[in-house]
Amino acid sequence: MKLTAIRCLTFAAVLSVVLSMTTGLTAATAAFAAPAAPAASAAPAAPAAAAIGAPVARGTLRIAGSLRDGGVVRGTGLSWRPGALPAGDRLLSFEVGYAWSACKQKTAGRPAGCVAAADATATPYAARRYHVGHVDTGRYLRLRVTAAEVVETDPATFAFKIIRTSVIAVTGSRVRGYPAGQPPVTEFLNGLPERQTGSRDEYFQVITPHFAAADGEPVQRYRIDQGPWHAMPASRVFYTGRLGLGEHQVTVRTANRAGATTLRFRWRVTPLPAPRACTRPGGRPCWYPPHLNSAGHPMRWDWQIGRVTPLQRTGARAVDIYDIDGFLTTPAEVSQIHHRWQAATLAHPKAVCYLDLAWEDYRPDASQGQFFPPAALGKVYYGYPQERWVDFRQLDQLKPMLDERISMCARKGFDAVELDDIDSYDPPGTTGFQLSVGDAQNFLAWALNDVHAHGMAVLWKNAPGLARWGVRYADGAVVEECYTYGGCPAWDVFTADHTARQPAGKWVGEAEYGADHFVCNPGQKCPGRRSYARYCQAVYAPPNGFAAVKFDVDLDGAVFLPCPRGT
Repeated sequence: MKLTAIRCLTFAAVLSVVLSMTTGLTAATAAFAAPAAPAASAAPAAPAAAAIGAPVARGTLRIAGSLRDGGVVRGTGLSWRPGALPAGDRLLSFEVGYAWSACKQKTAGRPAGCVAAADATATPYAARRYHVGHVDTGRYLRLRVTAAEVVETDPATFAFKIIRTSVIAVTGSRVRGYPAGQPPVTEFLNGLPERQTGSRDEYFQVITPHFAAADGEPVQRYRIDQGPWHAMPASRVFYTGRLGLGEHQVTVRTANRAGATTLRFRWRVTPLPAPRACTRPGGRPCWYPPHLNSAGHPMRWDWQIGRVTPLQRTGARAVDIYDIDGFLTTPAEVSQIHHRWQAATLAHPKAVCYLDLAWEDYRPDASQGQFFPPAALGKVYYGYPQERWVDFRQLDQLKPMLDERISMCARKGFDAVELDDIDSYDPPGTTGFQLSVGDAQNFLAWALNDVHAHGMAVLWKNAPGLARWGVRYADGAVVEECYTYGGCPAWDVFTADHTARQPAGKWVGEAEYGADHFVCNPGQKCPGRRSYARYCQAVYAPPNGFAAVKFDVDLDGAVFLPCPRGT
């Protein structure tokens, strides 16, 4: 779930991050600075934001290395620092990204007819080094390096500005061809599984082979372990199928008249960790969200991840569960919910910590190299340029980030954690990394268990295709618009899961949005399924019903219409 409204952060200290690129081989290049991009604002900025200095480049960007098909080049000679900030503004994150292009010609030293370089990766923050592609032959290479700083200008509303500066370098000569008579070669593209993983299936992607045209178009085949050879698909993405435990190997053979080369990757498949029970220091019990409240109805909730400060519901609108942003909410606010706020049926409400498993450039851990490894950041999350998908295969590299975020929720006193954006495997190429169902299971089994290890319950989010598997690890679920788009029965697997800790079943919170103009408001006359009463009857009222609420898509507290009556 992503919001159109601003989501807010406050931090104890300014992050001062300077990312530098190391120098390497030299080559003749032309370089020039692109104008600073217009400042992108996620909310109306305070007047002081106008004085924010843009990122500052030092040195001269060059493209160095072997400028031929199959060669390796890199950006070198440049370093960056954030611009000067006005008093009171805070640097939230600082990132440097790299984009390679292949250009047909140059006019007055400037490139023209540019397209994405043939073997550009899905990881712009790890792309300082580029393996020159076969289709780049005869073209100039262009490298655009862009530094971006995300600056908070108003902590009260979390207004922030994103300011970018780009520098461009272009090679002085065209890419040379692959040496004639040399056997063709290929490489894996966009990452690989870890050498040990619990995933039982994988996708692999290879580049267009490097070869000399005079030696003929190469033929590529692949095989899994010692199985039969298969023709390489036109997409150059192939699937292993279901794998057993133990050692495995993929082999790719590339051949033409000049000879053949073989590319291999070996890894081990291990069992997934068993579900871990929630444990708290001193043997204190964890809170497991029950399907039903003390009155026998789905336990009422409110979802406010679009607010800086949680808004209390009182009287007939009181709720038992507040799902709020983990970074925004302070320990004092969580404590107030626990000890002073009114609840619907409990003594006081419970608090759920919302965490996004995608990368968000306005979070305090967003600067690459701190908690998010650059090679794990992939495509932009559709429609949200501030966010990128994460390569779930790189679990060992991502564990420090995951554990620190989950620890933050525990330190603040949250009762449970909601993990968002867990469906990056559907479809496999969503992230740019070709992730499988097994990759998601390997990542989520660890993450869900880690929440329990920190003494909190954990909520599943969307991803109905894995819900039957995930119910073993999770204590409830948050579901978006299953009524509007169908598929609500998929979530009965949670409410029907009666355990010793949740004898009435596991809780499910279901959200519909006014922006879709499908579910009408209470009291409106609407036909058939669109009526509010029909919605509540279908989603809230059945024995395995959900805590159904109609919200505004911004989730800022402005719209709150819970079943059964909207009050």
